[in-house]
Amino acid sequence: MLQDDRENINDRIKSALYTEELRLLSGQVLQLANSGLTRTYFLRKILKLLLIFFKADRISILIKTFNDPERYELVHYNQQTFQYGFYPQANNSESQDDVSPELDEYWKQMLTGRMDESLSCVTQKGSLWIKDINAHTSDKEILKELNMHENLKRGNFKSLLVTPFLRDNERIGLLEFKSYSKDFLSDMDISSIETFIHTLGMTFLNQYTQAALQERVKELTCLYSMSQIAEKPYVSLEDLIYSIMNLLPPAWQYPEITQARIILDGIDYSLPDFDSEADKLSVDITIDHIKRGKIEVIYTRERPQLDEGPFLKEERKLLEVLANELALIIKRRESEDDKEKLLNQLHHADRLATVGELAAGVAHEINEPLGSILGFAQLASKYKGIPDQVKKDLDKIVSASLHAREIVKKLMTYSRQVTFEKKEISINQVVEDSLYFFKSRCIKEGIELNISLESGIPIIIADPVQINQVLVNIVVNAMQAMPNGGKLNIQTSFADGAVKLIIKDNGQGMNEDVLNQIFDPFYTTKKASKGLGLGLSVVDAIIQSHNGKIEVQSEPGKGTEFIVTFSAGESKEISTGEQKRK
Repeated sequence: MLQDDRENINDRIKSALYTEELRLLSGQVLQLANSGLTRTYFLRKILKLLLIFFKADRISILIKTFNDPERYELVHYNQQTFQYGFYPQANNSESQDDVSPELDEYWKQMLTGRMDESLSCVTQKGSLWIKDINAHTSDKEILKELNMHENLKRGNFKSLLVTPFLRDNERIGLLEFKSYSKDFLSDMDISSIETFIHTLGMTFLNQYTQAALQERVKELTCLYSMSQIAEKPYVSLEDLIYSIMNLLPPAWQYPEITQARIILDGIDYSLPDFDSEADKLSVDITIDHIKRGKIEVIYTRERPQLDEGPFLKEERKLLEVLANELALIIKRRESEDDKEKLLNQLHHADRLATVGELAAGVAHEINEPLGSILGFAQLASKYKGIPDQVKKDLDKIVSASLHAREIVKKLMTYSRQVTFEKKEISINQVVEDSLYFFKSRCIKEGIELNISLESGIPIIIADPVQINQVLVNIVVNAMQAMPNGGKLNIQTSFADGAVKLIIKDNGQGMNEDVLNQIFDPFYTTKKASKGLGLGLSVVDAIIQSHNGKIEVQSEPGKGTEFIVTFSAGESKEISTGEQKRK
């Protein structure tokens, strides 16, 4: 009797010590749960802690989270080496009780509460406890149906404990211990362990809730910061994209090793050391159903495998939200740019109309005194016996008056105040007539003039004087762009019902800013004494009045090419023969 009392006392002492150890273990678990660890690190540390404490060889946990009904995580223990694995269970809505068909049958029955409680291996609290799989014969057939024998023998395991944890009497997960040794836990320990596992399950759930809230806070913080950046005025699209890239790393599990890049319209916005070969999350940027680029996120160091490589499904969802938000920001920015361009065009048109009215008024006011000056100078020059010097001075007055009248004509043309005299003309003939006076000048200035006129070009309906003015203005500009000599090619061609006049030089060329303004009235890159900036604006006005089109291609240091296109007339072709002059 004394011996039995001693054994009871020893058992109580052992039980009390074990209970105290479990209490200390619970404290460690709670401390980890409140340490702000990511879900992955938290589970890894907890499972390692439990594996060592219970002296098991393998531990697995299944948790029914909010987003996924099942999530399976596994730790192997071999000597002092731990191997951690994450195995997400696909949600199959057709499977019974929303439990993945990939799970072993006994996991399914344990999780759904359908395990036969009359089995000798099932405890009063619903745990599955098998001391020795080889010695367990009473429920052998049932266990075979659950695929337990094969499962355990496949891994050479001899004992097993599977304990559910509950929330409001609902099973929200399982914890499984396997051992290569039989009876690795005593019957006395099982009850305490079951109570501990129930508390542990609530800790898991709370930690998952905290982690989900943290992810949501990071997502909202990122989106809010994006909206703040997008609202800043005068921020270029490039600066906006780089600012958004800097917002992404803090929203991921490992901010310190997270890098992002954005590719938009073929332009790569990323850091020089971005590793495009690393595992990545990638989401397309789609604007108006057109794929314009993508956002990518990588880790610079290898991380454990999770839902999608080392990334969580929540992170993919976040990246999709960010890509959609970025698409909206870009679309809004482009809409604002288009609106600004349209307003600039309207303002420009308004200025042109005002300048046109002013030019017409000035032209009409100047014409009358110019006519008087020109008329009286011509009359005076006809008197006989006037001194030669006076006659020369009168000729200068006539010449200056004619030049002034030419300027007035340009102003009238610009303001659409001149009546055109359109008729059937040959573009080749206009080129020949216009360039007649330029040949000697080109030779004098060291410019090689090449003229190539295609034969059989149809006539066009145009004012020959104005087409001559178009050609002369462009040629003069080309010559001025080659102060040290160069090549000037003038060519005509006909294709697809269009007659083209092409003037190309290899002079100084123009940058994009100049190209955007060359047809604006009074815009010039020349000195004030060299021009008023009306030449190309008059050219543009003439071509528009002829329903034609003018295109300019230029590059600094490589020259400029003007392509003037007219619609061909309906009359027969004019055969001038192919002419090539040098």
